[in-house]
This record gives sequence, structure tokens and C-alpha cells, in this order.
Amino acid sequence: RVINDVGTLREFITWATLWLSECWRLAKPGSPIMVFTDWRQLPAMTDAIQAAGFEWRGIVVWHKPSARPMMGSFRRDCEFVIHAVKAPAKAWTRRCFPGVYHYNVVAAQKIHLTSKPLALLKDLLGIVIEGGTVLDPFAGGGTTAVACIETGRQFATIELSRDYYERAGERIRLAEDAHQG
Repeated sequence: RVINDVGTLREFITWATLWLSECWRLAKPGSPIMVFTDWRQLPAMTDAIQAAGFEWRGIVVWHKPSARPMMGSFRRDCEFVIHAVKAPAKAWTRRCFPGVYHYNVVAAQKIHLTSKPLALLKDLLGIVIEGGTVLDPFAGGGTTAVACIETGRQFATIELSRDYYERAGERIRLAEDAHQG
């Protein structure tokens, strides 16, 4: 088991509702939330988001053309990004965003098991007000923080693993230095 891994669906929903409730408490009215999930936790995570107080707005699909095939089954080549908001909903931009993003997973660029492509995160941050603050309660390799640096947003991250905390910290420092230089 890994840090905060939970066994039953009921435990998962309870755990997710707890940390999402803390996100809701910290968020300003109108703030969006985006949570990555796969097909297994999609229904549970949408329930937890709503139980925490967020208004569910929809689902964005991240299509991963590089996903490995599943013999005798359907390829699991997408993840879902649940989009919700702390009511009342507010649009911070007049842009219209796609509902499907296509980005390969490049194994050589992954710092964490669940690393996301930097370009994907930069695209998704388009719904966040410029200069706004993004909370990433599962920093992993620091990709969200780097995307914030590169798109002019502030960030706060949390990471329980000491190893990933240090790795993400170094990556963030390098991104900040490159952005300032």
C-alpha cells in the first residue's frame, strides 16, 4: 500500500470528502476545482466532490494515445478531470475550452507514477484567473506548480512523501530560476 491508500470504496469516498472539504474551506467563491481520476473512481469522486460542497460542472477527458493496449479488452487510454466550482460559478475568461485533450504520456519525463504532461496542466489552468492561487494537495513531481509558474499563477502544494517533496522542490526551484532569468 502507498501513503493514504484506502481499501474499500466507502473508505475512499470518506477520505476524498475530507480532503476536498478542506479544499472547499480554503477556496474563494467562484474558484474552480479540477480532480484527475480514472474510470474506477469516477462515480465515487464525483460524489465526494459534491459532498464536500462543490458544484459539479462537468468532466474533461484526457486522451492518452500512448497508453498500453489491453489484450481482450478496451484500451484504458483516458483519464477524467472532474471540474467543479465553489458556488457561485464565475467565468474568469471568455475563452471556450475543449472537452477532450490529447497528450501522450512520455515515460522519460515522468517524475512520479501519476505525473501529468506539463502542457496538459498549462492548458487546464486556462480556467483559473491569471495571478490566482492554485492549491495542489498531492504535488507528486511538482508539475502543477511548474505549470503555474509558466502561466503566471501562484501555487501552494502539499506532498506527504519526503522523496517526492524534495524532487518536486528542486524542479520548482529550477522552473522559478528559468522564469526569472
